[in-house]
Amino acid sequence: MRQGERFVEWLERLKAQKAWTPARAALRRSLAFPPGAYPKAMPYVEPFVREEGWKREAHYLVAALYALKDGEHQKGRTLARALREKAQRSDSVEKRFLALLDADRDQIAFRLRQAVGLAEGGLDFAQLLDDLLRWFSPERRVQARWAREFYGTEASEEEKEVEA
Repeated sequence: MRQGERFVEWLERLKAQKAWTPARAALRRSLAFPPGAYPKAMPYVEPFVREEGWKREAHYLVAALYALKDGEHQKGRTLARALREKAQRSDSVEKRFLALLDADRDQIAFRLRQAVGLAEGGLDFAQLLDDLLRWFSPERRVQARWAREFYGTEASEEEKEVEA
């Protein structure tokens, strides 16, 4: 099982508990801070996270975005595909998508929040986490796959395996 799938299972269990309402509020509020810097979000992410640096921050970012979408997880529906659907009805989406693809570590949280806010419906948060964990790879394979998904061509199974 991929790391993203395990983390989404963790979030799904959290969502099923009575504590989801305060957890959701804390995680959503954490979007106003650098990922992993809002203490009230820590009880909901730290029990799962074992990494430091960007890997830790990516978990916080995905947890906050999951809360922003109220836990609307939809396996197989990537952010790029959701934005492609939205772009058919809005001219500004492509510009924001391209800015997201070019985002560095200082910009990624803000640009992802914008993009997820634009997307209608659920997203594959497990895939999002897996992608973010490889976002800063020099080969930029994740960004290339997202571009193919946005512009209408699907990555082959072989390409997906190479990326992993």
